[in-house]
Amino acid sequence: MGKKLVLTAALLSLTTPAFAADMVAPVPMKAQVAAPIFTWTGFYIGAHGGGAWSKWSGMDPADPAAGWSSVTASGGVVGGQIGGNYQISNFVLGLEGTGAWSSVTLNSNSPFGGGAGFIFSLKNDYIATVAGRLGVAFDRVLLYAKGGAAFTRDKYYANNGLAGALAGSASGSFNRTGWLAGAGVEWMFMPNWSVKAEYNYMGFGAINELPVTTGNLVATPANVKLNIQTGTVGINYHF
Repeated sequence: MGKKLVLTAALLSLTTPAFAADMVAPVPMKAQVAAPIFTWTGFYIGAHGGGAWSKWSGMDPADPAAGWSSVTASGGVVGGQIGGNYQISNFVLGLEGTGAWSSVTLNSNSPFGGGAGFIFSLKNDYIATVAGRLGVAFDRVLLYAKGGAAFTRDKYYANNGLAGALAGSASGSFNRTGWLAGAGVEWMFMPNWSVKAEYNYMGFGAINELPVTTGNLVATPANVKLNIQTGTVGINYHF
């Protein structure tokens, strides 16, 4: 009987560690966290600057046989933009609004004529756009085209440079609405930040413009068309 108890105890001592090992829950492997997939989806706000070129083409509506004559000017633009993107596969859809101060100014080739002492200025003092964007994303590089509406203003000022009863001036401000077509490239160079380069062409149909005159200066009405080109670089912060 004693030998049987000893044998039984020995067997239990051998089997208990194995049984206990079986009762221990397996240690799970550390879960691997997948890296987030980059996407252009989201909202952004930013700033831009660059150059602009305007071309005004005018015709006297009372003398259409005289044809159109044109003047050009250039200057800088500085402004901001706000927009949003939505990415589907490699395609990116977006909507963007921009507003910029413009220094595009013409101080010669006056359509009013005039001699020595005559002062003339024609300018576009702001450029704004609302446009849709369609792009193709190559990871953090986005190539896109855009199209929509454009807004600007023609501002005239003239002074004949004379004094007394012969003095005269003319001024006018004419807001315009037109269309825009453009293209650009944007690069997300670090989380939440991107830089871009963009070209836009804006066309504004002919409108009748007649500055208000004072004193001894007469201005004839003109039918004026306008187109503007801009080349800008910008930076965006993405939310």
